[in-house]
Amino acid sequence: MLGYRLLVYKADRRVKSGERFVKMYDYPSYSGSAMQDEIYSLKQSLYKPADGWRLEFEPMTKMVKNLMTGEMIEIDYRTPYCADPSTERYWSM
Repeated sequence: MLGYRLLVYKADRRVKSGERFVKMYDYPSYSGSAMQDEIYSLKQSLYKPADGWRLEFEPMTKMVKNLMTGEMIEIDYRTPYCADPSTERYWSM
């Protein structure tokens, strides 16, 4: 479970939530502290919070237990519920 995904949002009054998703960047070999340093440098140069930018990061993958075999498998962090092999819905479709 190594690597993180950077999510970039921009303040936008045209959308209901008040901000829109702009871009997603994958950092496959970064640790949590390296990601915090990267976000700090990006906020200083490219994505300034004063201009309405918001940055957050999440892991790229997560470990789940396969419901049928019982073994631990690694899936994408943003895998939908119906495509997750640790749920009954995945196996009933």
